[in-house]
Amino acid sequence: MSQKPRTMNSAHVLILSTRADVATDDVVRRLAGRGVAHTRLNTEDFPFSRSLAYQPENSTDWLTCDGEPLAIPSSVWYRRLRSPSRPKEMDDGVYEFCLQENRAAVLGSVLGLSSQWMSYPAAVWKSEFKPFQLSLASQIGLPIPPTIITNEPAAIRRAFAQFGSMIAKPTKSGYFTRNGQAFSIFTSRVLEQHLEELDSAKWSPTIYQGLIPKRFDVRVTIVGRRVFAAAIDSQSDPSATIDWRHTTNPHLPHLRIDLPDRIVTLLMKMMDSLGLTFGAIDLIQSTDGEYVFLEINPNGQWLWIDDMLNLGISDAVADWLAQPPLS
Repeated sequence: MSQKPRTMNSAHVLILSTRADVATDDVVRRLAGRGVAHTRLNTEDFPFSRSLAYQPENSTDWLTCDGEPLAIPSSVWYRRLRSPSRPKEMDDGVYEFCLQENRAAVLGSVLGLSSQWMSYPAAVWKSEFKPFQLSLASQIGLPIPPTIITNEPAAIRRAFAQFGSMIAKPTKSGYFTRNGQAFSIFTSRVLEQHLEELDSAKWSPTIYQGLIPKRFDVRVTIVGRRVFAAAIDSQSDPSATIDWRHTTNPHLPHLRIDLPDRIVTLLMKMMDSLGLTFGAIDLIQSTDGEYVFLEINPNGQWLWIDDMLNLGISDAVADWLAQPPLS
C-alpha cells in the first residue's frame, strides 16, 4: 500500500473510535496511566459536533480538529466507525451525502500516515468478509466446517442431506432493525421442518455449515505477536450450545487454555495474510479434540474475557500502541 511519509519525533497514539466503545475507554485509561500521549477522535462527532481541516501539503499542521492541530502519530488505532444521528431538520438524502463526505474526509486524512497501524483500514475492510475468511483459512490449512453459502433453496436441501446436522448464520451482520426495533441474529440449528419454508431464503445468502459436536467454543485474541486463548464451556448451558452469545448466564464458565503450536502458527499465518495486527478469532474445539476455524473479527471485543480471566489483553493493546516510533 502506498502511504505518504511523515516525520515522527515522539510516541503519540491516534485513536479512531466511538464514544460508546468501552474497550477504547479501557485502553485509553492505560495509556494515560503510562503517560503516553494520545488523541482520541470519536467518529460520530463529525461533522455535526466537531470540525476538521486537512492540509495534504503541510507536514506540521496537517490536520486540525476544531482549530487545534493534531500531533503526527507514531501509532494509529483504527477501532470503530459510527455515524452521528440525523439532525431532525435535515433531509434524509442530505444526511446521507454529509455522512459520505465526512467519512471520506476523516479517513482520507489519515490513510497516508506511515505510522504503525492497528490495523490498516483496507486490511480491516477486507477481513470482514466471512466467505473470504473461510476460503483463506482452508487454503492455509486451518480446518473449517463443511460449508455452503447460498440463497438457493435446492442447494440448502442438498447441503442438509449431505451435512446431516446443519446450522445457519449470517454472511455479514448479525443485527437488523424492523419498525425501528433492533434484533440480533444468532447462529441457529436447521431442522428438517425448516426445509419446507425456504421461499424467503432467496432474499439473503446465508452461511450453512455442518454442525460439529463441541467440547468448547474458543475465543483467540491476537495482539501483534501475542496470543490469548480462552475456552468457553458453551455445552454446560442449553441456551449456549449452538451459539454461546445467546445465553443470558453471566457466569458461563471460561478458562485459560494453551493452543497447540500448529494452530498458533496457522492463526499467525492468517493474520499476516490479512495484514492484521489485531484479531478476535472464534474456533471450536470438537469432541475429538480438533480445533476448527469459524471466523475472525478484525476489531472484536475482549473486555469480558479480561474481566473473567485477567488475561491482560487491554495491557497488550496499550503496549503495542505505545511502541517507540518508527525510525
